[in-house]
Amino acid sequence: MRSCRIPFRWLRASLALLLILQSHVMATEASGVGADWEYSYDPCSVLGPQHWGDLHEWETCKTGVQQSPISIKPSNIIVSLSLGSLRTDYDARPAFLQNKGHEILVTWMESPGDLVIGEKTYHLRQCHWHSPSEHQLYGKRYPLELHMVHTTPEGEIAVIGVLYEFGHFADPLLNQLSGGLIALQTQDDVYVGTIRPPLVGEREPYFRYSGSLTTPPCGEPVTWTVMKEVRAVTERQLASLRIPVHDKDNARPVQPINGRNVYMYRPPLEGHASS
Repeated sequence: MRSCRIPFRWLRASLALLLILQSHVMATEASGVGADWEYSYDPCSVLGPQHWGDLHEWETCKTGVQQSPISIKPSNIIVSLSLGSLRTDYDARPAFLQNKGHEILVTWMESPGDLVIGEKTYHLRQCHWHSPSEHQLYGKRYPLELHMVHTTPEGEIAVIGVLYEFGHFADPLLNQLSGGLIALQTQDDVYVGTIRPPLVGEREPYFRYSGSLTTPPCGEPVTWTVMKEVRAVTERQLASLRIPVHDKDNARPVQPINGRNVYMYRPPLEGHASS
């Protein structure tokens, strides 16, 4: 029988991180910042992920057949050089940090750049984080996942997902936002100046599949790009994201694959022709 208690084993790995969290969580809860809960990630709650499809008009969370996140593993991966390298073009633009209760968002006053898939151009609108990661890669769930949400004028959605593991090197985006994340412990919105989105290398391998939003209303379809390279984040940086949301997990469980393929782009070796 599945336990309702979901241990966050990565935080337990560091006593220092726990001390940081314990010293701030009570203060942020008392402030009321980010306290607007219309749904929950608690598996024991009537508002939890297993009940999202019964709340409001979010039936797709229950009936959708292309739901996200998923577990990416060898049995559902098809290597496809025809996908081509990832085409992105980002620049620095003025931005705000927002505490939405379940997650922290960085939103730009105007789109800081584009993602091109086929003949369609998707404009970057916002980035937010999930802890632990929502997607699993080769059976592993990571401490953190960044979602870069892009849209077209017609309302089509494409998301780039980036996974993070604890390391000695700090994440550049979170470095830019460090002061704003401290301010977000007592405010819902913080202007953070000019912020550059994460750089995604053209020759980086990635996975592509058709899925959904991972939060209600769980809309389909969403074109997902999950980067294969796992990046580094420090334990202190992760704590800075979790403190404003009261140290609560915000990851939806993996969803059935339902026969979908996951296509992987792997750049050809130098000197070898692509096919």
